[in-house]
Amino acid sequence: MNAAERYNAMVTARQQQQSRFATPFGESYWERFAHTYRFDPHRLPEASIREVIRRMQMDDEIIEVGGGAGRVGLTLALRGKSLRNVEPSAAMREQFRLAVWQHGIQNAEAIASSWPMEEAISADLVVTADVTYFISEIESFLRAMHEAARRRVAILTWTVPPPNVNAALFRLAFGEDEAPSPGFRELLPVLWEMDIVPDVLLADEGFAWPERRPTNDDEALQFIYRELSPRDEDAVAERLRPRLGELFMRDDAYFPAWRTPSQAMLITWETN
Repeated sequence: MNAAERYNAMVTARQQQQSRFATPFGESYWERFAHTYRFDPHRLPEASIREVIRRMQMDDEIIEVGGGAGRVGLTLALRGKSLRNVEPSAAMREQFRLAVWQHGIQNAEAIASSWPMEEAISADLVVTADVTYFISEIESFLRAMHEAARRRVAILTWTVPPPNVNAALFRLAFGEDEAPSPGFRELLPVLWEMDIVPDVLLADEGFAWPERRPTNDDEALQFIYRELSPRDEDAVAERLRPRLGELFMRDDAYFPAWRTPSQAMLITWETN
């Protein structure tokens, strides 16, 4: 089994386990939560995004693969010539277009497609953020990025993939270890076997996400449901309600104590 096959097997194992315990992350999920992925593109860029910006040129055409609501891509679009966001989710594309309209950005568009696309597409910079963990055909995904990039590919990821930061909570909720999503340790060998040797940078940026913190036990359980999307919420509540005191640190609100710390990374290489 080569690196790509091992990677794909991890994605499949994760999907199979999640199908037993959790509701699938289909379009109905994104219709509920896509708005939480819309950020202000004029904000001070996070450290990992700043590393991408340092490697950009002012006339860069950019493709973002699975760019969602534009959290990364629109920040880059403000510093480049154009952005095409290749995004399969209609709910995410709607939020992207709202952000474009809200901030008067005229050089960005969303394309309704999965990746790789059926038709050829290219840009100076091809970037993706927090997508690779879910790709079950990783080699073709990466190869399409490499072939589409006239100058550079950039992959934004974390030392611990975001799908894995709730592993301790998953174990308590469902009584078994969570099948991990593949991260940089699995991704790099795939690239090496493709004869791609990227630069790997660790950014001064811990994993964080804007979220409303619970203020009581009932809200804490709802917070857990959003994290795990359990099929049987009553069973999870029965297991975890007695343990809320250890699962959350408390001051004026509840803060999840189970999450594994993670740090932002950039994996990038030149294609010419």
